Amino acid sequence: MARNVKVKDSEKLDDANLKYVIELLESDKPITKKEACGILRISYNTTRLGNIIAGYKERAATDARLRAKNRGKAASDGEVVRAIEEYLNGDAISEIAKFMYRSSGFIKGIINRYNVPVRSASSDYFSPELLPDDVLSEDFEPGELVWSARYNTTARVDKLIQTQKEHGKVYRIWTLGNSQRFASQPWYELGKLEHLQNLGVKLNGKGSFPN
Repeated sequence: MARNVKVKDSEKLDDANLKYVIELLESDKPITKKEACGILRISYNTTRLGNIIAGYKERAATDARLRAKNRGKAASDGEVVRAIEEYLNGDAISEIAKFMYRSSGFIKGIINRYNVPVRSASSDYFSPELLPDDVLSEDFEPGELVWSARYNTTARVDKLIQTQKEHGKVYRIWTLGNSQRFASQPWYELGKLEHLQNLGVKLNGKGSFPN
């Protein structure tokens, strides 16, 4: 079994770069081990280089074996819950797919099938992502855990502030996750999460209202 290798911040040992270096080492006109170390930004050390390459190949073989084992299998209840939890708590779909040994398309299928609010990198404060119709509601209870489309995070409802002619009901919320703050949002930018909690999804509900 290959040994774990400590990585320095200056070293470039991500999987994509390791795969590239291995292809160069195993090509018809291979590069030297010294050149390989240079591309990886590690000190010239053939023993460490060998351990790094062996570790990558071992991980790649395990990944391929587990992905083949899962291929064609429907999502288990545990996979559904885990994928939704990790997605709403901030992990990228590609990362979730990687540690679950599934494809990105498989994870996207779960997100769509269970009406999970989409966390979009292209949305911003002034143009939040539209929420699925099935999670929309004009009525929220104080303390209810919801999805804030404007802030791309879970939030807790504090109270109903007002009912406007143009926007309808506007709620005061406390955003959770990395950036906690009070904010005001109309009902159509808040998503119900009860259907996910009923599946057993444990959401990021940490962070009580400040005094």
